[in-house]
Amino acid sequence: MAIHNIPTTFRIGGRDWKVGFKDSIENGEVFARWLDNKAEIQIAYKAKDDGELVDCDEYQLEHSFWHELGHIIQYYSTGNTDDTFAQTFATFMMEYNQFKVLR
Repeated sequence: MAIHNIPTTFRIGGRDWKVGFKDSIENGEVFARWLDNKAEIQIAYKAKDDGELVDCDEYQLEHSFWHELGHIIQYYSTGNTDDTFAQTFATFMMEYNQFKVLR
């Protein structure tokens, strides 16, 4: 893994994906997004809070990666996406990474 425990590239669903960081996305309205046509996840370093752009912390950056990956997995398995699944997937992956035991 590279920046913020997030890979810069990964392979899933038979495709090579890349992960990039931007200062903000959509004027700070979103934390991250996935672009199927580019096989890319973009993650914002800053997002709006009460109308002001603020820095995202390490947890938010990593959670955003897992959230977008959840969207990708759901889209390729069902043809749909929703934030309930993506949030749950991201939370589970954050918990797994925090508490996994290496044997």
